[in-house]
Amino acid sequence: MIKVFGIGNILLADDGIGVYIVENIKNEILDLGKNIEVIIGETDYLYCLNEIEKDDLVIIVDSTYFNEKPGNVSCFKLQECDKFISDNISLHEENLFQILRKEKPYIKGYLIGIEIEKVDYSLNLSEKLYNKLEYICKEVLDMIKKYYRK
Repeated sequence: MIKVFGIGNILLADDGIGVYIVENIKNEILDLGKNIEVIIGETDYLYCLNEIEKDDLVIIVDSTYFNEKPGNVSCFKLQECDKFISDNISLHEENLFQILRKEKPYIKGYLIGIEIEKVDYSLNLSEKLYNKLEYICKEVLDMIKKYYRK
């Protein structure tokens, strides 16, 4: 089973971008086939971890902060993310891929990261990300389709 997780805190502006994107493309993801599931995990990492089974392919959509252009979409194999575990790739205290790599390092999958501009107490995305929502949704969906075919 392929499981796509939308991760982030929607109360902290751009930090919730993973949730917004996955919610926006949920129907298109589900239309890909029967062996794909969408999980809006937000910041409930234990719930997400419990949803992951041994043979699943996991796709995590989350915010990143690499000092790149806001709205930039990047993708890494989960195994490549080990180098980020002690770095500040995500603004959550802990993030799903950190917990996943510690608890279930055998799980295969990808982190699709969306570069953010700001984290602040707000229910709204920054103007830069909001203006790029359509582009970001298309990029993320194209990446998911690519991994769905493998």
